[in-house]
Amino acid sequence: MSSVTGGQTLGAPFGTWPARLYLAVSAALIVWLAVVSSQPQGDASFAAVIPILFTAPTSLLALAIPGGSVAWMYAVLAASAVANAWLIDLVWRRLSSRRG
Repeated sequence: MSSVTGGQTLGAPFGTWPARLYLAVSAALIVWLAVVSSQPQGDASFAAVIPILFTAPTSLLALAIPGGSVAWMYAVLAASAVANAWLIDLVWRRLSSRRG
């Protein structure tokens, strides 16, 4: 459920175009990681660096927990992308409300 504060809903991270763009790029990078990692190449092990850095700092905090699996990494990347998109949405709405 979303709460209403000051006439704005604060629930969905998909409310503004910067948040949507961030989520689209994050999803593309996660799909790219899955495709590159499925191919038997020696340099595919470094493919996770780009999505991890793109979804930082949230992904770096969650990946600091030892003993994670591949499924855990994909879950952390997806959750980090949504969390960062939510923050981008909040900041964008706050800055937009100050302008007008």
